[in-house]
Amino acid sequence: MKLVAGAGEIIRSVGISALAIALAVYAMVLQERNLAVAMLGGTVLLIATSTMLQVSRAVRQLHRQHQTARRAAMRAERHYFKVLRRIVLAVEHREPYTRGRSRRIAFLARRIAETMGLNRTQCRLLGLVAQIHDIGLLAVPDRILNKPGRLGREEFRSVRKHPETSYRILEPLTFLGEVLPAVRYHHERMNGSGYPFGQQQDEIPLIARILAVADAFDAMTHDRPHRPALPPVEALNELRRCSPAGYDPECVAALEKVLNARHLRAAHRASTVPKHPDSPRPRQTPSTARLATS
Repeated sequence: MKLVAGAGEIIRSVGISALAIALAVYAMVLQERNLAVAMLGGTVLLIATSTMLQVSRAVRQLHRQHQTARRAAMRAERHYFKVLRRIVLAVEHREPYTRGRSRRIAFLARRIAETMGLNRTQCRLLGLVAQIHDIGLLAVPDRILNKPGRLGREEFRSVRKHPETSYRILEPLTFLGEVLPAVRYHHERMNGSGYPFGQQQDEIPLIARILAVADAFDAMTHDRPHRPALPPVEALNELRRCSPAGYDPECVAALEKVLNARHLRAAHRASTVPKHPDSPRPRQTPSTARLATS
């Protein structure tokens, strides 16, 4: 792109020079009325004009090549994103209790962002990056992720690295550049007790605070190797209890609005479905998550 801009500067310079030559030739012809001078000036003007046209054609060609390369790069990025998403889904499907985790978190993060008034593009991109935000956990051994007891110092140190690992893996995705800080900082806490950098308050980007709340809520409401799932109401109360020290209270309040809206919609659907006295009641089995590290 810099090359195209530089060529544009050349066109402007040549154009100005051609105009100056034309004015000089016209002045000499008026002053001396010399045919040789006029022919010489006209030749110089013709060369300058031809040069300007050639540079202009070259600039247009460079621009077309740049656009083609840019489209190819975007296609490659989209393909890379799809591959990463498939990897995450494949890992989640290895265990029954991890299925759907990334999509649940993506749904909540996007809805919280919409409730808090982020623009449409930010909400959409946050929903995308939330689907693969924990890709770095693939570098953490399963024996640590599935450990039923408390993690040791070295084990926790290994887990603490995953936000930065995820960020580095996703960094080539330039179309997600605006929301990648959410991946890097979603385990930071408002009082500075989080990781990997110990940031606090407004040092933590809003999109990261949103993702932190969505991630923590999903982790608490699904079984983990070291504890059973909490009911949504208890999980929400826990998030409130940990605010503002741990989580952004505004993000927690936005989550509550999202959950209330979902509950109202579910209640409305249930009230509009005709019930048959002999119809069997659906089984409800709690899903659980393994990849979460709150």
